[in-house]
Amino acid sequence: MVEGPGVDAPAQIAALVGPLAVLTAAVDEVFAACMASLSAAELMEFLRGWESHRRREEALSNRLVAEVMTRGIAGELGYSSPQALLAGVLRVDPGEAKARVRAAADLAPRVGLTGERLPPVFAETAAAQEAGSISAGHARVIVSTLDGLSAELDFDRGSQLQSQLVAAADVFAPHELAKLATRIVAHLDPDCVEPRDARQERQRAFTLAKRADGMVVATGALTPACGAALESVLDSLSAPAPAGEGPDGVVEPDRRTAAQRRHDALLDASLRLLADGGLPKGGGVASTLLITMTEEQFRTQRGYATTSHGDLISVRQSMTLAEEADVVTVVLNAAGGVVSHGRTRRLASPAQRHALYARDGGCSFPQCTVPVQWTQVHHHIPWQRGGETALHNMALVCGHHHRAFEKLGWTLSMADGAPWWIPPPWIDPRQTPLRNTHHAPATAPV
Repeated sequence: MVEGPGVDAPAQIAALVGPLAVLTAAVDEVFAACMASLSAAELMEFLRGWESHRRREEALSNRLVAEVMTRGIAGELGYSSPQALLAGVLRVDPGEAKARVRAAADLAPRVGLTGERLPPVFAETAAAQEAGSISAGHARVIVSTLDGLSAELDFDRGSQLQSQLVAAADVFAPHELAKLATRIVAHLDPDCVEPRDARQERQRAFTLAKRADGMVVATGALTPACGAALESVLDSLSAPAPAGEGPDGVVEPDRRTAAQRRHDALLDASLRLLADGGLPKGGGVASTLLITMTEEQFRTQRGYATTSHGDLISVRQSMTLAEEADVVTVVLNAAGGVVSHGRTRRLASPAQRHALYARDGGCSFPQCTVPVQWTQVHHHIPWQRGGETALHNMALVCGHHHRAFEKLGWTLSMADGAPWWIPPPWIDPRQTPLRNTHHAPATAPV
């Protein structure tokens, strides 16, 4: 314990240290116990009991921090604030220290100006937390909801709302309780919805920060409308996609993480927007991703090209982007002169896309179920290497397989104007060409 002015009663210290030692010994005993010997029912009973204990610990922490604040111990020990004391003595982050001080102010007993003991500001919530029935997350939802009530809602209405939310916390998780609280407040005070919307509009933000290694970190706060729209886009494009079917009929699963699938979905959505010409014009031309590289880079397909924002992107990646989206590649010679700029028929025409839709029916990769609306056009012989933008040189693939088929060891073969995929030898030693039978018939390649 930290000793200082005001801590001068050994008997009081012993009264607290004794139970703490007993509690520590009990926890040590739990650590030493063999939990593998418990039945499923016994294990779940113990887990629920331990969760209740943890919640009560949070309530006790609130009381301890409140005592530190009431007695001004931070100043006595040379700290500028209770937050600074918690951060320094307990080695917690400043943000967590601030949150603990705020929770103590709301949920711990108070001392009046004349020294009398007063109940917590949110007494019913504090009592439920001390009983172990609600968590710190539940308590934060309830406190923030009551703090945000408009002046038109009287004290009695606020008290009733607190009771409702404390009771609901026995059923709902904190994020569900927050949604319920929002609905209840909107029902009690319909006029509060517009101020909340206005506050969220003021707080909206989105930033792309570029790291030294070229990766881009997205941060920000999206309004519910923007978040809902983005979630719908990501949901439609981030579903797991199989990596193909082996000769034994076993489908290889999509090994991307959920976060990686969402990243790929955002890339696919951006490429779609660049490709369909729906973006507003800038400088008199349609919005375009401009990529500049040297003649040697274009010839060797190595090194880094430069975007119009001055960022570096590998030549290989830039060529992949240029195959599908409205991307213009400008090739410069050693003196800085323009050698070439793009290709007039890089993108498939609407008529060609309709023909590909009819032929492939969706992603042509084996076992992939992505429909035509979510596919990209892949050139069998890359357009930057002279490949024609013609039906016999193109196949529909989803964004995931467009980026990953080479890494997975698959190759595309065009036979009699139709796409067939050749699996790697570790999947099929005979490397028998496969067709996506979900969209197209499984006839033998010519």
